[in-house]
Amino acid sequence: MKVEVQLHAILRMDNKKSGGQVISVDLPEGSSINDLLDQLAMDIDPAYLLFVLNGRTSELDQKLKDGDVINLMTALSGG
Repeated sequence: MKVEVQLHAILRMDNKKSGGQVISVDLPEGSSINDLLDQLAMDIDPAYLLFVLNGRTSELDQKLKDGDVINLMTALSGG
């Protein structure tokens, strides 16, 4: 299956597979967001990321399907 990954902020610069913001990734059927992160081999702790799948926040164990769009961004907090 193929999913679209949109990288934001520093993730765009850290991605070893592409220098761009939007990449297409092939994954086996039944893969999760965690499997996607493993394939991207990004050097960032997932605890510091926000996952938005098709416009809704998601968790690492969320299963993906063909055509999904995943936005990956660093989580921010402030006070």
